[in-house]
Parts: sequence; structure tokens; C-alpha cells
Amino acid sequence: MGATENTGETLDLLHAEIKEDVGVTVINDPHKANCLSSALLQGLLRAFDHFEKQKVRVVIIRAYPGAKIWSAGHDLREIHPDGSDPLPYDEPFEQVLHRVITFPMPVIGMIEGSVWGGACDLAMTCDLLVGTPTASFAITPAKIGIAYNSAGLNHFTGVLPAHIIKEMLFTGDPISAQEARNLGLLNKLVEADQLEETTMALARTIASRAPLVVQLLKKELQRLTAGKTLSPDEFEELQGLRRRIYRSNDFKEGVQAFFEKRNPAFTGE
Repeated sequence: MGATENTGETLDLLHAEIKEDVGVTVINDPHKANCLSSALLQGLLRAFDHFEKQKVRVVIIRAYPGAKIWSAGHDLREIHPDGSDPLPYDEPFEQVLHRVITFPMPVIGMIEGSVWGGACDLAMTCDLLVGTPTASFAITPAKIGIAYNSAGLNHFTGVLPAHIIKEMLFTGDPISAQEARNLGLLNKLVEADQLEETTMALARTIASRAPLVVQLLKKELQRLTAGKTLSPDEFEELQGLRRRIYRSNDFKEGVQAFFEKRNPAFTGE
């Protein structure tokens, strides 16, 4: 593999290339706060497919340099409060999360700027995170009225303490980079001018290790930290509650308030 190889994924929203044995994807949609639109997510899926074919040993997901927002999460323009499930399993966002988790080699999130909503879920599925002091993490379904799924919540349980997860979810408020470092969410916290160098150094170290062993270790750790399996009855109960929420007036109100840039008035109906 050459020193640098363009993957051919040159969407305006996403740039992907291979540097040595490291695949790098750059989220580049400043006009929409790097939101995870279907087009961007499909680009990520294609990049990961190419990386796997080329047998890269590490993947990095980052925003464009200097970003104030790593990603604002779901593109709410693509979520319609029409009573249908906003987060079905075959939706591109869910496919990307699954791809990151099951990708054979480690995935590093290179975090500069704030991380919101579904992007926070994406960060949690990464194997390692390196961030700057501008990084923050907020998961916001309770602010918008979206019924988050159990698979998404499970991504948090292997990374953060339960009480921290509950505070993040119940309030929707962010945790700072320093808090994230103290909680073990960030593996490294560095200044912005050291972010790329630090992340690439970590990636190169991993890439220099025995790839079959690293691949096995990732799979073993993923299985060991996957969390408790829901029984069929528990799953159906939770799905029923989710259906009630995404058919509710609060869901419609939350999405409408977001676009009107006002605080939603939830009624519990």
C-alpha cells in the first residue's frame, strides 16, 4: 500500500483517503454543522467498504480542521413525525454504527468541536477517542422528543458509568472535554495544534502491532462489553413504548420547535 491513496470517495460532504495503513475519513459539511445526512452516511459506508478491501489497520473519523461542531447529529430534515419509526434498523445511520462496531480493525474518533445527538452515539461506537478542549458530548433525544432505541443506548453502557449516562440522557446537556477525559471517554486530551499528530501517532502504533491479534482483541472486547441481552418480552415492551412516542404530539412538537428555533412545550401526549 502506498504512502497516500485516495479512496475515490470525494463527495463535497466527505473526503476519504488511506495514509500508510490508516484510513482517514473527513466529515466536511460546515453549512449543515456536519449533520449526519443520508448522503454523508452513505459516503462513510462506501469508505469503510474500501478500507476493509484494502486491509487498513486503523480507521480515523474526523471533522474538517478547525471545526467548531464535530457533528450536529441526525439531519432532522430527514426525520418525519408521521408515526413511523425514525430509527429503523435498515436506516443509513444505524448501518454506519453497526459498521464501525463490526469493522475488523480499530476505529479512532478524532474529536474537535461539539458532538451532538446521533453523532454522540457514533463517537461511542468508536474504539478510541482523541479530543481537544473544545470537544463536548451531548445526547439529546429528550430535548427533541425522539424515542431512542435500545441498541443505541447500549453503545453508552460499555463506555460510561450508569449515572453519567442517565444525567446525559435525562437532561440532554453536554459534558465537557475535561469531564470526558476524567470519565475515561477520551483516551487523550490535547490542544488543537497537537490533535492530528497525536491521533496519527496512536494510529501508527496500533498499525504496527500484529493485525490478527488486534482484530481478535477488538472482537473479544466487543462481545464482552456488549451488555445484557433483552428477553423477547422486554424487547416488545420497549418497542411498544417507542411506538407510542413516535406517534405522539410531543414528537411532532419537538421536531417543529427545533426548526423554529424555540423551546418545545411538551405535554406528555
